[in-house]
Amino acid sequence: MSELISDYIGLIFFVIAMVASPGPANIILFALGCTQNFRKSVPFILSVALSKQLIIWPIGFSLLLINDLISQYSSIMMILSILFISWIGYKIIFMDLSVKTKSTIWAPRFYHGLLVHPLNPKAWLMVTLAFTAFQSQKVSTETILNIALIFLLIQVIFHSAWFWFGSLIRKADLSEKNSRIVKIALLISLFVSIVFSYY
Repeated sequence: MSELISDYIGLIFFVIAMVASPGPANIILFALGCTQNFRKSVPFILSVALSKQLIIWPIGFSLLLINDLISQYSSIMMILSILFISWIGYKIIFMDLSVKTKSTIWAPRFYHGLLVHPLNPKAWLMVTLAFTAFQSQKVSTETILNIALIFLLIQVIFHSAWFWFGSLIRKADLSEKNSRIVKIALLISLFVSIVFSYY
């Protein structure tokens, strides 16, 4: 019993470290916070957090049922995730960090957020490593549910925080030079998180 509690405590600290660190989801939310109102973006933030569930449950059940499911799925996901990350980079380069009201700003919908983690290599790494915390125990449906709930709670907190940090940038009304610095920092963070995920 104490070993199981220790596994969960380790899992919680691991999830906090991974969810709070830069990655495609947090960078999208930061960039969105630079241009959008928080209240209008709550459905998108929630859908980004929920999108991790689209990875947790298949990985968890594949560990229970079919171990080679992940390897068959991973090559397709790698190609899709590279395209997705390239799209994020494109959006970051061309985003406008000024506070002028623009009717042409793209406002993501709930269903857009559901694509974020299934196409995010860092999310796949994070979830797979989360399940390894239970190597000493057998993975069960209860374990999958607990991992899913821990991720969801921590994601709602930290994804909202990343959005809020982005909104601080928007309110700062940065100069063109400082806007470029923020964009470069976001692109570097995105690149580092992807390299970390694949290597």
